Amino acid sequence: MTEIQWGDTFVGYCKIAKYIEAKDTFNHALDILPSNNQSQTQKKAEILNSIGLVAKKRSDYDHALRAYNEALNLVSTDSNLWPDIVFNLADIHRKKGNYKESHKLYSLALQQMELLYGQNHPSTADIMNNLGMLLKKEGKYNEALNYYKQALKIYKHYYCPQHSSIGICLTNMGDIYRKQSNFQMAEVQYMNVLIILERTLGRNHIEVADLLNSIGLVLKKQADYDGAEANYKRAIQIAHDTFGHDQGHYKLGTYYNNLADLDRKRTKFADALQLYQRALTHIEKTLGLEHSEAAEILHNIGQVQHQLGNYREAIDYIKRALVIIQKEFGDEHYKYGMFLNSLGLAYAMINNYESAYTHLTKALQILRSSLGDDHIEVCDVYSYLGDCCMKIVVEMGNPAQNRHEQKSKLQEAKRCFTEAQRIVKATFGEDHTKAKQFLSLLFIIENYDSL
Repeated sequence: MTEIQWGDTFVGYCKIAKYIEAKDTFNHALDILPSNNQSQTQKKAEILNSIGLVAKKRSDYDHALRAYNEALNLVSTDSNLWPDIVFNLADIHRKKGNYKESHKLYSLALQQMELLYGQNHPSTADIMNNLGMLLKKEGKYNEALNYYKQALKIYKHYYCPQHSSIGICLTNMGDIYRKQSNFQMAEVQYMNVLIILERTLGRNHIEVADLLNSIGLVLKKQADYDGAEANYKRAIQIAHDTFGHDQGHYKLGTYYNNLADLDRKRTKFADALQLYQRALTHIEKTLGLEHSEAAEILHNIGQVQHQLGNYREAIDYIKRALVIIQKEFGDEHYKYGMFLNSLGLAYAMINNYESAYTHLTKALQILRSSLGDDHIEVCDVYSYLGDCCMKIVVEMGNPAQNRHEQKSKLQEAKRCFTEAQRIVKATFGEDHTKAKQFLSLLFIIENYDSL
């Protein structure tokens, strides 16, 4: 096969998501390649790069790393294959949670790709798109969106509007809108992309499954649990058909985790715990239990334990999740803030309001810094912190020596509920249930002494 034929073979298998067949084809090609022929070095590197890509698609990241590194040792830095391999290595490090290494490799690949093809080439856009994915994972949404927009501009110049690269890039932009709580814009974006991907890749492609999962997340945020469930289950079926029913894959871990969230929301706690465990098994097989995806599931198991009234078990699970997130992202990441919020709530349930207040205050600081003052997650923390302040006021009782501190905490609760109400109105409108709840709480604070 020529270089173009190798690429066409890989793309062809990817379009129909036949990764096991692709693996067998490339391994056979490597076996029959003459080992003592110097002229075949480039060809061997191409095959190894393709083997790495197939291993990545099957979430066999250690195998992919070995293949890419072996390929990289066979080519010089001025080879047109070098930035492609470095780009693929960066992808693996991103998947494994090695974000600093990933960022360094993406930057090297981008620099070399621009030298080879210029700043407006689709291969350059591919790197920009994946840099956006890395920044999104780090919670840097505006920076991620800028990279997506640059990539989209290049894709639109080279490809027709129905091209899958445009669809995938638009999906990533929709993910940013979702993360920023712009659910209506995200949903419109996703539904438009679904038409593109189903037309270009087919209804049962793994990229379609990713999009269905994202649609499910938006519907869940809007409390359309039945709609979310249908999308998650379809995504799971596609993933099983793609990777095999006995094959562990991190995508299945993500999809099962999201499906479990719905059971938790519906108070089907036994079903939720079973699905979370299944999700954790998939993550353990592919990413390991020290990965942020595992932390997400551990946190959610903690949430179930909280709802079951097992508050100390909840604290243990959430603390495990926090350790992983801090190690991977640091203690200013939005996930760290969200998990601190959950920890604060668990402490509040065992009447340890001082610990609850400390964790909730820190959570609010992190989330305001990382997500902005108008994000719905910030609204929730304001609400919980306001409630915690009220609990502290009640604990104080009415001794005269506590009046100043009591008044201070009431004012803090008022500020929290006022901010929470403002965000809810801006996000969902004045008639939303939470907006009315906050109005009632503000009335209680204003009339606390007379009630």
